[in-house]
Amino acid sequence: MFAVPVKDSPRRETARVARLWREEEFMPTRFLAALALAVGPLLVASAAAGPARDVGHGKELFLRYCSGCHGVDGRGEAKTFQPNVGNLAVKELMDQLSDEYLFAAIKKGGAAVGKNAAMPAWQQQLDDSQIWDIVGFVRTFGSR
Repeated sequence: MFAVPVKDSPRRETARVARLWREEEFMPTRFLAALALAVGPLLVASAAAGPARDVGHGKELFLRYCSGCHGVDGRGEAKTFQPNVGNLAVKELMDQLSDEYLFAAIKKGGAAVGKNAAMPAWQQQLDDSQIWDIVGFVRTFGSR
């Protein structure tokens, strides 16, 4: 004769299925967590470093393209525009602005980041590496 399999109680079967489901569901999560722990620090270090910046070249470019409005020291005290040009030497303000924000403001102009539309977009005159050099130089104002 054939043996008839004995089923567990419905409660026990439900618990078993739930346990198996959780184990299968969390397997990809465990893998992704392990991957993030292994690769995460490399990605963060890379993102924090950003593109290489030549601060000396950035200073030359800043003096050529930006100092007419922002002044040679970044304080923007020329008062040539209303509203006045932002003071790039205020560390507390600059610490709140990301490098990407500064990059966008220089590349696309003030209006692109919600600032004074009198600030021109420099994307036709400067390539991305030159803009990053300027961002690197502007970051030195807050540390003086």
